[in-house]
Amino acid sequence: MAKTIQAYFSTENDAESAKASLQSLSVDQDTVEAIPEDADMTPVVPLAGSTNSGGGTFNFTEVVSPKHDRDSALSDKKHLTHVLHFSIKEEEYDRAIQVIKEHNGHMDKKDF
Repeated sequence: MAKTIQAYFSTENDAESAKASLQSLSVDQDTVEAIPEDADMTPVVPLAGSTNSGGGTFNFTEVVSPKHDRDSALSDKKHLTHVLHFSIKEEEYDRAIQVIKEHNGHMDKKDF
C-alpha cells in the first residue's frame, strides 16, 4: 500500500534536492510547488528534532505548545516556501522520512 507524503522546505532548491534523492526509492507522483501565502503552517514541524522509535512513529525532543506556536514558532514557519508531494510504498516510508530529514524538511505532525 502506498502512503502520500507532503514535505515542506525553505527553498525550491531544497525541495528539488530532496526529490532527486528520493528517486532511488519507489516514488510516484512527485511534484514540487510553491506554498500559498495563506497556507496554515501551524501543524508543520521540522524533522531534524525527531527521533525514529520504530514502526514509523516519531517522538519530538521539543513539543511545540500552542502558546509557543502563536508567539514565535508560527512566524518561524514563514520561511517555508515549497512543498514536495509524493507517494511511496509503505515499506520504504522510513527511508523517505530519513531523506526529508537529511534535506531539513518539515512535515505535518499528524502525518507520522
